[in-house]
Amino acid sequence: MKRILILLLGITITISGFAQVCTGSLGDPTVNITFGAGAGIGTALSSTNTTYPYSSKDCPDDGFYVINNKTLGCFNNTWHTLPQDHTPNDTNGYMMIVNAGFTKETFYTFSADNLCPNTTYEFAAFIANLIKPNVGCGIQSKPKINFVIETETGTKLGEYTTGSINESGSPEWIKYGFFFKTPANVSKIVLKLINDADGGCGNDLALDDITFRPCGPNITIVDAISGSLIGNYSICKGQNVNYSFSSLLTPGFNSPSYQWQVSENNGLDWSDIPNQTNPIFNLAITNADIKGYQYRLAVAEGSNINSKSCRVYSSPIIIAVNSSPIISAGPDVFILEGSQITINATAPQNLQYKWDPIKYLDNPNVLNPVVKPLETTTYKLTVTDITSGCFSQDEMIITVNNVLKIPDSFTPNSDGVNDYWNIKGLAGSTTAEITIFNRNGEIIYKSIGYNQPWDGKHKGKNLPIGIYYYIINPKSQNLPIYKGSIFIIR
Repeated sequence: MKRILILLLGITITISGFAQVCTGSLGDPTVNITFGAGAGIGTALSSTNTTYPYSSKDCPDDGFYVINNKTLGCFNNTWHTLPQDHTPNDTNGYMMIVNAGFTKETFYTFSADNLCPNTTYEFAAFIANLIKPNVGCGIQSKPKINFVIETETGTKLGEYTTGSINESGSPEWIKYGFFFKTPANVSKIVLKLINDADGGCGNDLALDDITFRPCGPNITIVDAISGSLIGNYSICKGQNVNYSFSSLLTPGFNSPSYQWQVSENNGLDWSDIPNQTNPIFNLAITNADIKGYQYRLAVAEGSNINSKSCRVYSSPIIIAVNSSPIISAGPDVFILEGSQITINATAPQNLQYKWDPIKYLDNPNVLNPVVKPLETTTYKLTVTDITSGCFSQDEMIITVNNVLKIPDSFTPNSDGVNDYWNIKGLAGSTTAEITIFNRNGEIIYKSIGYNQPWDGKHKGKNLPIGIYYYIINPKSQNLPIYKGSIFIIR
């Protein structure tokens, strides 16, 4: 028997061979027995489920069982420690812990009454041999379980034996199962788990995750236009896209019915899409949501499509939605004719940058090019994430002035509004001289070049409210020297 081993948190999960193989598509579990969840030891099962007596101890004696979410130090540590049950993502999940008796008898029974007639089902269960190898108690008895599925009247529909389940050096969950078919007009079956090994030293097991899943024809989804197999899709947030999917079905249903479904939580739950009951599905996504999308096709025989326990499903179509980069082309600026400036754009690093138009730029393919325009120009920045193909765009305007626009007041009170004395038309100048005096003629601010507007401070301290005087020499043949007053308001 071929095995695939997966090591997870010290517990090995082994996918064992089945008595038969479903060559088509499977449905969601019609029956899913996880034994529940909770803190501490769980409550006893119904007498219709087991004839074994219930134990309230963490480590049940021969011929007893307990519903628990762990095993720890049982029988002088001759049992493996199971820190959790088998069910994935099941906090405090329970499992059935069985210390099998000396009698070869049925220890677990379950009736399912929601199956579909004339339908093939996969039965599966996970079992772990709890006893460690070579614990020194003589000949150890290995668990050996017979699975039997019958009709209510006792007609056997399927049977499978695990064979002897060997001990392992670390805890090992093994999946066992087989396929069976319900007869016409039969929707209720009885499952029996029969102990077929001796009790005593060994034959101690954990049981979890018993499932029944319908099996039907193989469903393949292709692109309705090209006929090629579909893969996973990737689109951008806010994008509008259209797809057309078609299904290919292998023989198995005489009169197949269809129902397309959607999941809005990464495949945890699925809901039917109204009026989408054809083999072809035309999908339109408008203003794509970042949460993404998943779709699949359900198929069943005729009116059985109305029962979810009869359906089989295609593999999901996954449409991932990627965010576009967050960017800014930078603030609009006013510069002096003949000056140059570095555009103060922001965007994530290591993406593709493109400016349009390219005129007057030293490099249109960097985030922060140097520009020396001869006239007022609007520049558009496009930033593209090559991996996802998503992009963002923003614009900024560079206004070229041949006159200065000098404010006569500002309010440097750190409220984020009008905190600086912004002189429009000087941006980019490296030679202009700005000098500011108090009423006594003392210089309180002087700058050559205009890289940073004045913040109303002198030697790092706020100046008092009042009138101050300036001289601005643009050092331009086309502009005069400007003189005037500026009022600081707080």
